[in-house]
Amino acid sequence: MSVALVGLLLLQFFWIRNVHYLAEEQFQEDVNQCLEKTSSDLEHAETVNLMEPDLYKRGLQGSYTDFVRSEFGEVMSAQEAIQVRDTIIVKDGEPMRFLVVMGTTIDTATGLRAEHRVITKNYGEIAPTDIENSVLGISDTNSFAIQLNRSFERQIMNKADYLNKLMVNIFTNNIFDDIALRVDPRYLDSVLAKNLSVKKIDTLFTFNVVDRNYESVEFFIKSPHLDPDLTSSQYNTLLFPSDIVSGDYQLLISFPKERLYVWKNMAGTLVGSLLLVLIVVFAFYFAVSTIYKQKQLSEIKNDFISNMTHELKTPISTISLACEAAKDPDVGADQETIQSFIGMIDQENKRLGKLVENVLQTALIDKGKLKLNLESNRLDLLVKEVVNNFQIRFKDRGGRIEIDQLDEVEWLSDKIHFSNVIYNLLDNSLKYCDGSPLVKISLKAVDEKVEIIVEDNGIGIKKEDQKRIFEKLYRVPTGDVHNVKGFGLGLSYVHAIVDLHHGVIDLESEEGVGSTFKITLKND
Repeated sequence: MSVALVGLLLLQFFWIRNVHYLAEEQFQEDVNQCLEKTSSDLEHAETVNLMEPDLYKRGLQGSYTDFVRSEFGEVMSAQEAIQVRDTIIVKDGEPMRFLVVMGTTIDTATGLRAEHRVITKNYGEIAPTDIENSVLGISDTNSFAIQLNRSFERQIMNKADYLNKLMVNIFTNNIFDDIALRVDPRYLDSVLAKNLSVKKIDTLFTFNVVDRNYESVEFFIKSPHLDPDLTSSQYNTLLFPSDIVSGDYQLLISFPKERLYVWKNMAGTLVGSLLLVLIVVFAFYFAVSTIYKQKQLSEIKNDFISNMTHELKTPISTISLACEAAKDPDVGADQETIQSFIGMIDQENKRLGKLVENVLQTALIDKGKLKLNLESNRLDLLVKEVVNNFQIRFKDRGGRIEIDQLDEVEWLSDKIHFSNVIYNLLDNSLKYCDGSPLVKISLKAVDEKVEIIVEDNGIGIKKEDQKRIFEKLYRVPTGDVHNVKGFGLGLSYVHAIVDLHHGVIDLESEEGVGSTFKITLKND
């Protein structure tokens, strides 16, 4: 069972480690995608600033398309799909540049579909194609060679001029500009935040821009997440990668709480795994605890049966011997001897009845069926009566019982059971003493409570046994020596009776010195 538990814990450990590794990889991939997108967005924004807004909004291909629709509206339906693109056709080994205008027409009457392709040369030259359909590779294509008019030529020249200016702007304004002029850290900050948000990365981040020597770029403008001290990071990307001459500037980003963020994203997995482990550990603990308790109960049961057999066997044997002796004809004539045997039988019979009564009372207590006959009693008189009955037994051992203090106290109690409590405590003090037993007993009325203290000079009780001394059938281990017999029911009975009287019993003991039992009754 232990091997299975350890194996399960190891499997959980490796599984969590693998999940954490995958979560880190996913995080790194998301961050790298965010950086690439940010670099692209930054470059795109710079291009937009260099282009004329009106032309950028329409787009180059859109401008060509609009023009072709206006110029060739009679050739192609206004509802047709039109595409314009540049192409190079090699004829007789010589590359020739053309504009290709493609469109599709549908005959509404027959439903037949035909594709049209118009090929023209650049800059207004007449362009007889002299190209067979087999070269074009499309059997249902109609090719028209047309001459560009001045309007089309002006459009192309304007676009060429614009592209020329755009390239000049890129080369003159970007490559030789300071990176601090090309990049606004506040804009870069916002783009990074937006792209991270798209990837649902909501942890704290810092960024910086460094040159090829990994030195920070000094910006004139600050931003909330800009960290000039950040000069190296596993998350980096090249800025303006489309520059003809790269400046080798890198965008770095760091996450101070990356580890916590990754673990936080694994919270569901961790909680589920932890619950599973706790359930398994609890089940393991419960099983082992149950087995251990069953083992203890089995040992206690066997010990109880052994002790009970011995305790019951002694009075039974005594009674049997006395009966046999009384039957002897030689003894029958001696009335004094007969009376002594009868007294012995009566004494052992009472002892036997007391043993059986103890077992029955314990069973009633366990079932909660023991009912106390509560009435007002003088506790001091009950204590004095029990002490007087025990004095002769203590004197036989060379000991005595001393009464330190005996206040006059009238209390609601069960006379028989409460007397048995004092009886059991004095009996234990007598049995568990190696020398001459000495017991000091006191009864004190303190405010609205009563304290009964029984202090002896016995063998004492180890600390590890003190917390279990009031358990049913528990006896302090003595190894192979069993010079004191008993069922282990006395103190459990005392504890139960005190509890039924709404009191508490405390123990202070030191091995080899003695024990002190303190009963406290409160007036509830």
